[in-house]
Amino acid sequence: MKNFITTLFLTLGLFLNAQYYSITYIQVPVDKQAEVARLETQYWSKVAKANIDEGKQLAWGLFARVGGSSETWTHAFVNVYETIDQMMDPTIWNPEKILGISASEIVTNTMYSGSALHHWKIQDQIPGENTDFSIWNYGRPNDLGGFVRDNIENWKPYFEKNDTGRLNWGIATKILPANQTTATVMTWDGFESAADAIKVLAGESNEGPGPSNTMVGEYMPDGFMNRVVVQTVMWVN
Repeated sequence: MKNFITTLFLTLGLFLNAQYYSITYIQVPVDKQAEVARLETQYWSKVAKANIDEGKQLAWGLFARVGGSSETWTHAFVNVYETIDQMMDPTIWNPEKILGISASEIVTNTMYSGSALHHWKIQDQIPGENTDFSIWNYGRPNDLGGFVRDNIENWKPYFEKNDTGRLNWGIATKILPANQTTATVMTWDGFESAADAIKVLAGESNEGPGPSNTMVGEYMPDGFMNRVVVQTVMWVN
């Protein structure tokens, strides 16, 4: 399953021409999680693979949240596209045409207790190596453009030149939903293990001081709004 961000995100890294992705966050009760995973990996992943083979999308992935509470999302789907037109075309999800199976026979959304769909635009990335675990970081900087430029001009070279434990990295900006309270930027960091990711969050990694000329602390003085560790369940590209 070590497939996440060498293609994303080609990651959920991504190919350089993979410009956009959507994340569908879902909340699945514990007693339904195995069945949702079975239907998604056995059937819907094949629909995604057919779409990829036909050039309708670039990648698909199912991720499980590590930790959290019963009030939060438990899993997330990532779909990667080359264009916005592809991302906004719901007709590609047709299991009857692709698999000869009615969507009603393999539906999973009836087992969710909640869901939300967000759209993002990729700004830059370090594809690096495949990873099983990643940190998804969500923020709302007071200067979005400055924060993105700082990450691309300062943090990306820093991660490329230094051994911080990251195997891949990327940054994207929110398209939808857009309001005055939600995150406007997302970064991701891929690691070999859950422990490596958790050490970063606990301040016990070997990240180092970071680039000396960064201004991210000024752009986002309170830090990220939310940081989540996810595990790759399945990745198709």
